[in-house]
Amino acid sequence: MDNSLHFGQLPDPAVVETIADFICGDIKERYPVYRSSSYLTRFFQNIGINVAHDGSTRKWWVLETLNRLIPTEFEKVLLRLVDPKEYKGDQKLLAMAYKAMNELLGMEAMKIEYIGATPTLKRIQSINIDGDKLSNNASSDNEINQFLKKDYSDEIDINKLNLDSVITQVLTDRVNEARRCLESDLNLSLIFQLGSTLEGILLGVALKNQKEFMTNNSAPKDKNGYIKKIYDWTLSDLIDVSYSTKRLKLDVKKFSHALRDFRNFIHPHEQVAQAFNPDENTAHICWQVFKAAYSQLISEDKT
Repeated sequence: MDNSLHFGQLPDPAVVETIADFICGDIKERYPVYRSSSYLTRFFQNIGINVAHDGSTRKWWVLETLNRLIPTEFEKVLLRLVDPKEYKGDQKLLAMAYKAMNELLGMEAMKIEYIGATPTLKRIQSINIDGDKLSNNASSDNEINQFLKKDYSDEIDINKLNLDSVITQVLTDRVNEARRCLESDLNLSLIFQLGSTLEGILLGVALKNQKEFMTNNSAPKDKNGYIKKIYDWTLSDLIDVSYSTKRLKLDVKKFSHALRDFRNFIHPHEQVAQAFNPDENTAHICWQVFKAAYSQLISEDKT
């Protein structure tokens, strides 16, 4: 039996789309490497798939590329994503890739195993779903409810953050616009406004405390191992380092990442693909996250 070939056809479309997410690496908490346009081209060409990113939205280009592959090419993609060479021997990144891939492949009754340092695909006899784990996941609804019950003031005064006067005025205007969105039930606009405003606030805090942020262990690094310039940090980076410097607490860190994920639906194709249509409840969760982040930032302000 040829153990190198397991798919007679491409996997379920949902699995293929998740592999596209894996390759792009936008969700840093789940996938080990973010791949830019040129990196995407190099990734495919390194495994003999001669394509080049055309500048279009990364995920949709990757998804289209995957759907054009024959099964043997698709398996090359899967194996490369869990190959130690892809992560230059970084065991932490490899472990993240291995975990994410096997969680995904379980739905296709397959898993990754290694022969030495070479990843291989193996069939598994059955899929065992742990009911206790599902129950634990369901408890996240209770966690959201508890978070929403916390009392944070609706008064947001950006001046209390002691940021640059110019950016303070811009952020104040955005907060006021976000309020109007909330009052008018413009849920999607509210989420976009809150996400960008939170990013502006955290960037302002980082710039004001640049030495502390740049020397923190959670500060993001480039491919050469150097700390990125603060203006190149993503919202995810700013959230993580704000938590690491004890400006945000764990609950706000977690829910701020959720707000960041919602904000990514500013791309219409992404919104359509995920059928994302935020209701009033989602909007109020995001407003609560923003108020909580503001409250914790002013209480932890060290200047």
